[in-house]
Amino acid sequence: MLDAGHTTVTLSAAPSSWSTVERYLLTGIEHIFLGYDHIAFLIAAMLWACRLIPVIKIVTAFTVAHSITLSLAALDLVVVTGRIVEPTIAASVIVVAVENFISRDIDRRWRVAFLFGLIHGFGFAGVLREVGLPPNAIVPALGAFNIGVEIGQIAIVVIVLQVLGLLDRLTAAGRVEPVRAARPVYAISAAISLLGSYWLIMRVFEA
Repeated sequence: MLDAGHTTVTLSAAPSSWSTVERYLLTGIEHIFLGYDHIAFLIAAMLWACRLIPVIKIVTAFTVAHSITLSLAALDLVVVTGRIVEPTIAASVIVVAVENFISRDIDRRWRVAFLFGLIHGFGFAGVLREVGLPPNAIVPALGAFNIGVEIGQIAIVVIVLQVLGLLDRLTAAGRVEPVRAARPVYAISAAISLLGSYWLIMRVFEA
């Protein structure tokens, strides 16, 4: 490596396992907070939930589903083009928001969350593919990114639950049992469906 024409050489240490985990953990957290379509989907799915159990089912189903497709896509075992994934994610936001006008059956919403969670996982994988996985630490990086997404997701869910709880207290009018007022749910769902429609149109034409 050294000769008369090259008298110096710069050596750099390979990144440690912890630095790799930290990097991808923060990337996962950052992506979920900047993934407004994923946030809108979660909010729309939770709007009628007055009890914690349905929320746990929804979040768990969404997490399991997108973890499956995220891992498969990140490892190039299943590849779906972004021209299909991104418009479908936008459509999922519309479907869940519009469903709030049709049904208040929150106990079965976890099935919808699982189905569309599979699609959202491909969206997460698209971001991870842009960042790239280190060849010598694929499993730790993939696991850290997934955990980062979940940390961000849990933070969002906690915030949404607090806001919905406050909304229930403001509209309780002396009721003991938690009952979600319909008007705010319809208003938020309408706003989310319009936002999802905008994303859908933009992504279809961009494709």
